[in-house]
Amino acid sequence: MILRSLDTKRLLVIILFISIFVMATQGIGDPDFFWHLRTGQIVWERRGIPREDPFSYTARGQAWVAHEWLTETILFALYSLIGQRGLILAFAFLITCTFILVYLQCEGRPWLAAFVLLLATLTSAISWGVRPQMVSLFLSALFLYILARKESRLWLLPPLMALWVNLHGGYLLGLALLLLYIIGEGVSLLKAPQEGYHRLKKLSSLFLLSGAFTLINPHGWRILSYPFATLGSQAMQAYIIEWFSPDFHQAQFQPLAVLILLTWLALFFSRAPRHPKDMLFLLAFGYAALRSARNVPLFAVVAAPILSTHLASLWEGSWLQKRLTQREQTRPNLRWYTLNWFLLLLILSAGSSKIALALRENESLQRQIFPVAAVDYLEEEELRGNIYNLYQWGGYLIWRLYPEEQVFIDGRADVYGDQFIEEYLEVYRARRGWRDILERYKVDLVIIERDSALATILREDTNWQKKYEDELAVIFVKVGDAAAKA
Repeated sequence: MILRSLDTKRLLVIILFISIFVMATQGIGDPDFFWHLRTGQIVWERRGIPREDPFSYTARGQAWVAHEWLTETILFALYSLIGQRGLILAFAFLITCTFILVYLQCEGRPWLAAFVLLLATLTSAISWGVRPQMVSLFLSALFLYILARKESRLWLLPPLMALWVNLHGGYLLGLALLLLYIIGEGVSLLKAPQEGYHRLKKLSSLFLLSGAFTLINPHGWRILSYPFATLGSQAMQAYIIEWFSPDFHQAQFQPLAVLILLTWLALFFSRAPRHPKDMLFLLAFGYAALRSARNVPLFAVVAAPILSTHLASLWEGSWLQKRLTQREQTRPNLRWYTLNWFLLLLILSAGSSKIALALRENESLQRQIFPVAAVDYLEEEELRGNIYNLYQWGGYLIWRLYPEEQVFIDGRADVYGDQFIEEYLEVYRARRGWRDILERYKVDLVIIERDSALATILREDTNWQKKYEDELAVIFVKVGDAAAKA
């Protein structure tokens, strides 16, 4: 009978993943989204991957490793079919699938695993969105799931690596997970050398094969240096917020603090064996998360199954576990099943309303973040010329103005390099020499935040005329420059 199919355990799991999907349904506010979309359009329409920067006049001809080309192409194809709202739902589904894989690795299902997974999702939610990084998060969870639960599917890792290297520059995570797993298994063999040797040999072969499969990409060997160049960029580490260390004074990082503390407490008190590979995972990804907020979701995906294993050893035989077991043995009556269905329908209704609201507000959210009205003015008045723009607005300007206009800078910090980013900031902060930099790049138009230091200076500068201003952005035109016309 369908009515009796929804027991409390199933209801808990269904509500858990509905909640994750609802949480993941967020408006698109990522500054890089729009240049990703435009890149996908170029690949889709030209049937080729750009090798040089096509979007800016300041880095024209600069070599560009479009390492996310496949994700960007898929993004544009989906956008053409289902629009931004469809993309929001698609990525919410991808994020939900990621945590389904994490849940399947957790011990103590459903009660304990649900608690651990909820903590992991709250920890990782700081960077959710329609972003290529979500692909790497999903594939990281998939790699861990195969390594932990699907011995017969280990052969999938090399072809998955060939796919990953074309989807996102975070592909090295797959090799890192494999390597840490191999080292951990090797340490375990020191305690029991007669066991697991064949598996270790198999994993090592898969690691080498997976590494070779990373060369199946349009950039060849160059893709291998890209992640290290990104990690080695001083400007990116110093100025891009998501590369900063977590600030535990902020509420959004409190779940990370709880996850770290609870995991190490569980390890200390647990009766379960402490596997070397788990300790390596926690140390490596814990350090990465503390160094950069961008890595926090990866730590959550790695730590959740480990935490559940050690909490399960404490949970087994506890008063609460016995109480829940006794309740499970009590046969629910029809009224109880009816209540479960009522709760499910209530959650579905509330979740649907929240999702619909997030989709409706996507456009208004973007108007608060991006200079939508200011760009409308540029197009209506047909203002042309070399634009100096805010770093975070570069992607949006690319989407709206390319190919007629090119930008000064956008979110592809790897294309511009540290020295150029420093020059951009000198102008943005109106520091000494800012005029020389604008002259060198023959800037005719400035579109910047209305409350920025540069905007304040330009209002008083007779060489620049304010053409437009709203609550977010202001546009200045260089006086007497024929390149920019009103």
